[in-house]
Amino acid sequence: MEDDIRDDALSLLREALAWRLIGDRWRAVDRALDGMAAALERGEADAFRRVLHDLELAGPTRVVPIEGASVLPAPEPVRERINQLVHTLAEVDRPDRRSPQDDRDVAAD
Repeated sequence: MEDDIRDDALSLLREALAWRLIGDRWRAVDRALDGMAAALERGEADAFRRVLHDLELAGPTRVVPIEGASVLPAPEPVRERINQLVHTLAEVDRPDRRSPQDDRDVAAD
């Protein structure tokens, strides 16, 4: 995987840990995480790029529906999956370039 795509994915995943979304959007994030993990496992860079875009689109918007939908932080299972993907991406193809920062729990950011 290209370094710029990996870096973009790591940045977006770390941002996602701080997102506050309504439930439907968290389900979209969860689907994007599934797609990212599957694309990584299969080594499909183009599929990974597409699903990374889907994750970005699932993120926060400026408009929140007024229908009483609660805006919530990431559910714990989603946080765990994000942390797992961050760890996996930090390891892929560049174990010699890891920094000490990559070893800490990104959820603590």
